[in-house]
Amino acid sequence: MLLRDQVAVVTGATRGIGRAAMERLAAEGASVVGVYNSSDKLAEELQSELALRGSDVRMFKGSVTDRSFIASMMKQVYDELGRMDILVNNAGISDDQLALMMSEEQWDTVFRTNFTGTCICCQEAIPYMAAGGGGKVVNVVSVSGVYGREAQVNYAASKGAIIGLTKMLARRYAADGIRLNALAPGMITTQMTDKVPLEKQHNFLRHTNMNRMGTAEEIAGSIVYLASPLSDYVSDHVLKADGGFLR
Repeated sequence: MLLRDQVAVVTGATRGIGRAAMERLAAEGASVVGVYNSSDKLAEELQSELALRGSDVRMFKGSVTDRSFIASMMKQVYDELGRMDILVNNAGISDDQLALMMSEEQWDTVFRTNFTGTCICCQEAIPYMAAGGGGKVVNVVSVSGVYGREAQVNYAASKGAIIGLTKMLARRYAADGIRLNALAPGMITTQMTDKVPLEKQHNFLRHTNMNRMGTAEEIAGSIVYLASPLSDYVSDHVLKADGGFLR
């Protein structure tokens, strides 16, 4: 197992990419800690499922934008498990609109969850990683943050800002043994993309070499790579997992 005896924290843990990441990280031997914001039922189901497989799993309910919650949760995890090795910042939302028609509230809500939430989790987790001699941070962004996408200016800008944050923190904490990288999925089959009109999905796939949507499990495989010793010499990098998206 690649991650035996390691501790991994995953935000946005109960659905889509977050759930798949929890399952794959646990399968590789990690003790997994899931952070979720709303569905107790999904959290209980995931915790029970992983426990039945023999995994050490904990679930915490709260918002990544709530610093006091995140600080308390990270401290509890570190105090109880004695280490913090992996952070997967996956929690995110979208609220699409054309740039000139987008409200200030749409800007603020998306940026606060996607960018500020990622900042808070990094700020609270990295000191524990540094104390333990190192760790891996995987910030889940999007090809929208790399290329920009029509009517997604707030989402794309928030994900682009996370890429900048990733690069800055990767340089700052390399000497502490901490590797930070961003993972940019393309169009992935999740509840978020279920809300994308079929016409937009087809247009996206028309510019994708593989001509299909990816799966959460495929993205989870990339997360495991970036979180494991396989990527020990990878830092300050944006890994696109997009089926060959061209623009």
